[in-house]
Amino acid sequence: MRLVLLDVDMTLISAAGAGIASLEGAVLELFGVERAFEGVEFAGRTDSMIVESALTAKGIEASDGNLSRVRSEYIRRLSRTLSGGWPVRVLDGVPALLELLSQRKDACFGLVTGNWKEGAFLKLAACGIDGCFRFGSFAESGRTRNELIPHALSGAERFCGCTLDPGDVWVVGDTPHDVASGKAWGLRTMAVATGPYGVGDLEAAGADAAVPDLSDTDLVAGILLGRQGRP
Repeated sequence: MRLVLLDVDMTLISAAGAGIASLEGAVLELFGVERAFEGVEFAGRTDSMIVESALTAKGIEASDGNLSRVRSEYIRRLSRTLSGGWPVRVLDGVPALLELLSQRKDACFGLVTGNWKEGAFLKLAACGIDGCFRFGSFAESGRTRNELIPHALSGAERFCGCTLDPGDVWVVGDTPHDVASGKAWGLRTMAVATGPYGVGDLEAAGADAAVPDLSDTDLVAGILLGRQGRP
């Protein structure tokens, strides 16, 4: 069985800044701090780590209670933002790839994302692809991306009803953090240059495969499923 674990933001979809805007609004509402996330790295990090970094930088205690408050207010704001016609979109090639994978009896796919679970599905729902995913690992499962991987694997094995060989598992994401998390667990990695990093950067990070985007379904599926892709 081949398993494909997919990141969300800038791998499957573009939320067009909806998450950042909702986090900024949440911290302003709760703590009166404007632009709390300026200078905070987002790409490849979990929501928990992002909020912790922002609160600490502003002298606010990053306690479990404060993180929970930010999470609740963020989800409320994100839901409202996305329902208001925010310009989210599915990235090129994603629907075709998901359709192809869903038809394969020798493959399954799920999520491994730094989003809090409810936030991830709000974004996916706004793009019309939330129903494609039956299992995954989210920010609630770990502070770093490396900690998310074993939860995704155990969820996949329960869903697929089989034991997975690490060599048959691909992690697909758009940052070196995605690549590093897969490699830390002996998994294969495909990096997609649809986020802030180019193909060269992602190859240098050690990705087993790096592509400009997911639009060439034959090539991408050929790599992920072990078939010969088009040159």
